[in-house]
Amino acid sequence: MEKKELQVKMMFYIMAKTLEEIAKVDEEFREDLEDLEGTIQWKIGNIRAYLTFEEGKYSFVMDAEAEDPDVTMILEDIDFARQFFNGEVDGTSAYMSGDLKIEGDLQMTMSYGSLAEYITDYLAPMRPT
Repeated sequence: MEKKELQVKMMFYIMAKTLEEIAKVDEEFREDLEDLEGTIQWKIGNIRAYLTFEEGKYSFVMDAEAEDPDVTMILEDIDFARQFFNGEVDGTSAYMSGDLKIEGDLQMTMSYGSLAEYITDYLAPMRPT
């Protein structure tokens, strides 16, 4: 695995772990989490991981593919993926430009996008301005 790909993998892990940590401390997030059911597969270059939302619980698995995901999110370009996970590009813009491909349940993707906004809120103070 080359350096850029490893960086993106680490960024994805931080994003996934951040959701897990937010779920422990943020009641509003946990309430929103209850509205999301299913599995989101991520394909980022050669990186594979998935997020599972079930009965108000969240988990993630790295280096694996889900058997039957509800949604598959695809970021083929590692350089773009770095920008995406660094918060330089939002999901809607990435999708509209074709850099983020989405297969499956778009409604679930939109619900996940609402949860992902919590990540932005929690991590924003740590990003340079």
